[in-house]
Amino acid sequence: MSNSLQKSWLASMWGFVEATLAGLLGSSCCLVQLGVNLLTSLNIIHGVGCTGFNKTLGPIRTQLRIVTAVYMAWSWFLAVRRGWSKRGLLARTIVFAVVTFLPEILLWSGGPSLAPPTEEVDVVTFKVDGMGCEACQAHVKGVIDGLGGVVASSVDFTSGMAEVHVARRWASKSAGPMFDVSVMAEKLDEDGYFVAPEEAQTVAASALSGRTEL
Repeated sequence: MSNSLQKSWLASMWGFVEATLAGLLGSSCCLVQLGVNLLTSLNIIHGVGCTGFNKTLGPIRTQLRIVTAVYMAWSWFLAVRRGWSKRGLLARTIVFAVVTFLPEILLWSGGPSLAPPTEEVDVVTFKVDGMGCEACQAHVKGVIDGLGGVVASSVDFTSGMAEVHVARRWASKSAGPMFDVSVMAEKLDEDGYFVAPEEAQTVAASALSGRTEL
């Protein structure tokens, strides 16, 4: 590879690095949390939970997005003014936009496509500690949705609350896959999120009797 091509390639790669870093700032490092969640799901790491970036960067997310958007706008201004190739810049802008709005993408894609049924379903609400951002919220919801007996669920990282719709006909072992609160608490604990033992016991009892809020 000639020196000119090598410099061009390095400049292009550095541009993608800059766009990704700018997007990370604008999303409170949501992509980093997703990476941690993926490694946890693959059983490569355990007990990490929330990395805490959103707790620090979340309160100033809007300001960071303004600054990083100005950076991208300035890049386009220079490209137009100096006649630079815009193909690479367009690709970097797409990367920047996707990473920046990853929290919103997670929220938009995380809900059920249909409203959960209300007949023969008990609704259980309880607190989950350790969530700090949209990626944590999506991970906890994914764990809960994967449990037997769960019809639908909603999780809110800002309040730390989870609402689970449990099929009443699955409330007994003889009827089919049971909503096992101890399994849920164990899985969440392995991933760094916590349901208090006494609260888990109350949830287990309420799953057999009806709606409760803790």
